[in-house]
Amino acid sequence: MDNEKVVSLVQDDLPMEVKESINILRGSIQLNESNLKIIAITSSLPNEGKSVVAFNLAKSLANLNKKVLYFDTDIRNSTVKSTYKINTSVVGLSEFLTNQNHADEIIYNTNDKFLDIIFSGARVPNPSELVSKIELQKLMEYLKEKYDYIIVDTPPINLIIDGILISKLCDTTILVVESGVTDKNCVNYARKKLESANINILGVVLNKVGSKDYGYGYGYGYGYGYGYGYGDTTSKKKKSWKRK
Repeated sequence: MDNEKVVSLVQDDLPMEVKESINILRGSIQLNESNLKIIAITSSLPNEGKSVVAFNLAKSLANLNKKVLYFDTDIRNSTVKSTYKINTSVVGLSEFLTNQNHADEIIYNTNDKFLDIIFSGARVPNPSELVSKIELQKLMEYLKEKYDYIIVDTPPINLIIDGILISKLCDTTILVVESGVTDKNCVNYARKKLESANINILGVVLNKVGSKDYGYGYGYGYGYGYGYGYGDTTSKKKKSWKRK
């Protein structure tokens, strides 16, 4: 790719404990006998930290000199450009699905030579219809031939269907849960939605474990769980959700 297709990602340095927990998650993917290549990262509700988990998992895999793609599919409410301080204009998934750009035109190199990125693209009024198109499945198949791993950052799954539709195209899904904040009923409903769609669930990441100090730990999960996080979660109100 030419220099115009390279973006520099500005990142905050994570505590060593957080990096180690991400590496444990990476190891479970590597050791899985199903040869997982396309991994969806989702959550039950917004702001549980799924995008941070997804990006740092992609970075961790790229540290093994594997060719990795971080694929942001949250067309409705992506925070990736602001989080990593991308100030240049980019195209992404929505432009591809509306036939404005070809697949190779939405893939960007980053300042990590083993990590590429596809942005979500411009917001559109009909994201559920777009991600239902056969073109997304064909794009996944094309990308699978180009990369060792594809980490797919999906929208939250309790409030909209987009995340389920996207996760169906992946080899497995990891559910991110915000420690001490997200109600267990929300998590159980998300799990049931994934299972009802016959989506393979690799496990649960318990995110933002700890209080005022940096911290990490293992906690909530089914099958097995991971935990990592940093920041103060003690002052947040419980996130609850009731089906209407």
